[in-house]
Amino acid sequence: MSTLLTTTKNFYIYQKERFPIVVLGFSFLPAILSSGAVVASQAEFKFVLIALIVSVAYLLHVRIIDEFRDYEHDLRHHKERPVSSGIISLKELRVIDWLAIVAVPLASLYSGTGALLIAVAMLLYSYFARKEFFLGLQFRRYFYLYNAVNLVQMLLLQILVYIIANPSFSFTTLITVHFLFTTTGTIIFEFLRKVKSPGNDGTGKDTYTWFLGLNNALLIYAAFTTFNILLFVKAMFLIQAEISYWIPVAIALVIVTYSTLFINKMRKEEKTNQLMQLSFMVMYGSFNILLFLAV
Repeated sequence: MSTLLTTTKNFYIYQKERFPIVVLGFSFLPAILSSGAVVASQAEFKFVLIALIVSVAYLLHVRIIDEFRDYEHDLRHHKERPVSSGIISLKELRVIDWLAIVAVPLASLYSGTGALLIAVAMLLYSYFARKEFFLGLQFRRYFYLYNAVNLVQMLLLQILVYIIANPSFSFTTLITVHFLFTTTGTIIFEFLRKVKSPGNDGTGKDTYTWFLGLNNALLIYAAFTTFNILLFVKAMFLIQAEISYWIPVAIALVIVTYSTLFINKMRKEEKTNQLMQLSFMVMYGSFNILLFLAV
């Protein structure tokens, strides 16, 4: 019992920094709602609950895989992180990882064999990702390809969410646009996670700003954000949503998002960088809620 309590306490501290479950749960919710709306014209409580459990459990599994895979790297370059500093051990994380691994197929099974097969495929893919696809550590030198290959896991998760909402769904024009919308949203989140203000890049050579510089990274962020906005607008027109209620909201969100990008470009501070990231999160989440309400 004492071991269980200790592991629980250590994991609580760990997740606050590396995987804030409550915050991530709320951030996943808008995309889950819009996904249910476009493939099933609704988002029932059962679907939302299962999709949330699967999403949180699988991404926790992916996060823990990263901890094992990056252990030696973090010992050298990120000594402040929970595993590197000894707050939680890899042995404790392995136990939690097994709970997450079991939760993914069990929760998916409620939606039928199709969802279960995708869930198993995702776990197999994560196994290969943990093993560096048997290419060795040299694979990490190809920074962009390495991140792109690992990003596939998020795309599989989005397809699983669709299947949980509607096991017989097919890729209509609307769903294709929505899939591209969520895909670019995921790419932007993953990109921004590795965009740092000058002086906060560390020594690990594991951020986009290390390779691109802040100005080039912001330019790429602006391009992806513009594409994401256009996909949202296309989806709303495919739904034939009433223009009068969503256009003003969308314009306001876009102005705020680009404004924080411009402020960060001028100030180049950690606070302005975080503000920029927060503004995109609010815009993307709001877009998903608008899509959910429009269907």
